Amino acid sequence: MNEIESALRGTAAEDPDRLAIQHRDRRLSFGEITRSYDEFAARWPDLEAVRIFILLPDGLTSYLAHLFFFLRRATVIPVSVRAATANIAELSDRVRPHLVVTTSLLGSRHSGALSSLPCLEVDLEDVRSLWADRALRMVPERCCPGLGGPVPSNLSEQPRLIVFTSGSTGKPKGVCLSEGNVLAAAGMMVSFLNLQPSRRSLVTVPLFDYYGFIQIYGHLLARTGYVLGETIGFPDSLCSRLLDAQVTDLVLVPHSLRELLRFVGLDGREVFGALRFITSSSDVLTTDLLEAAFSKNPELKIFNIYGLTEAGRACYREIDRGSIGSNSIGRPSPGVEIAIDTENETAGEIIIRGPNVMLGYMRAIENGGVDYEPCREIRTGDLGRLGENGEILLLGRRDHLLNIMGSKIHPAEIEAAALRAAGVKDARARSCTAEDGRITIRLDLVLAEAASGFESVQRQLRTSLPSLFVPQEYNVVSEIVRTELGSKVVRSPS
Repeated sequence: MNEIESALRGTAAEDPDRLAIQHRDRRLSFGEITRSYDEFAARWPDLEAVRIFILLPDGLTSYLAHLFFFLRRATVIPVSVRAATANIAELSDRVRPHLVVTTSLLGSRHSGALSSLPCLEVDLEDVRSLWADRALRMVPERCCPGLGGPVPSNLSEQPRLIVFTSGSTGKPKGVCLSEGNVLAAAGMMVSFLNLQPSRRSLVTVPLFDYYGFIQIYGHLLARTGYVLGETIGFPDSLCSRLLDAQVTDLVLVPHSLRELLRFVGLDGREVFGALRFITSSSDVLTTDLLEAAFSKNPELKIFNIYGLTEAGRACYREIDRGSIGSNSIGRPSPGVEIAIDTENETAGEIIIRGPNVMLGYMRAIENGGVDYEPCREIRTGDLGRLGENGEILLLGRRDHLLNIMGSKIHPAEIEAAALRAAGVKDARARSCTAEDGRITIRLDLVLAEAASGFESVQRQLRTSLPSLFVPQEYNVVSEIVRTELGSKVVRSPS
């Protein structure tokens, strides 16, 4: 029994009716999850090294599928419900799953990629469909080590999760995570957030993403209530849920916080007033966002988390109203070592070592198991330096820095300055090389309907940036391309 199952059973024994998970108006208590898992485990054997695609929209069934297959020692591969059929087919060829857990609608939509695979089609409204009589007939015994099939020679070293990166800068990589990686990252979250059973978190990040599914395990360890399924795509519903569910903690990415602040406007004090904590990851929280959030609730505590899928929750920074102005990503999480591979006296590439560092990138399926390239540290590609107070200062991606006549700036700094101007909804900065070799900066802008032009943006940038980095070219676009969560601007190496 690992720490997750122990915490689940311990809470169920002490307080079986305590809320564990809520999706919209449906709830499951710790006692109900424990009884459901016992029924599931009685029907499903140990599934060690069995590779299972989970292709499900967020909901109680999706939550339980992630948790139960993890506890049964399967190798879980979360797949985005937004993925195209061609992408799913490519992942299937690479991972060769023994089983796909999905819905009839998604199974039909992606039949071109899934028709040759055993598919368990579950009912999102009926969690018992995970262990219905038909479920066990979905898995051919000859393929599954847990069902009497061939056992990988390195069974104890097989990953428990394979998470494919977004591929925004190349082909998606299969990040192989062990049970120890998951437990370490979940434990770090509990530690630096000081999560308590009295807290209740609303998570706006989907379960197929690392930042989303790791919440399952952290909240179970902390014996804390977890609300999922609300997104910034439906801000009315999100705001109502924050109030109705008595949420204390809001988990999001910076882009979602920006959209929420824009939506609530003057009514934000009611929505934000009940919150005690905001947790953000995947990108930088800019000064304007922090100031706007604290203006709604001066007593907020905001945690900014730094890490990658390959090494989640590596650093954290606790921010209050008096510590806004900093590009610090804070201090290493418990057990994590951060090194700076300096190129000069102060700055260099950020390197992560610790129990949260992945097993390695997947190479192939061989001899019935997952072959991966072993990894001992993560070279992040991010530039940073050590601050005077021991915190790590993030200077931007090595391959995204804009370099003009030897002076460097990260495009996010230009974008953050532009977003402080009235009428700017989104921004993307990039460098362009003229025919005579001169490097200039171009700024793509998404403007509100009421915006009259670029004048206010130009004024804002001239007072906020060194003159060398004030854009010379402006372009209005309908949208800025972002990663799937909307958290980061998609960039090409500069």
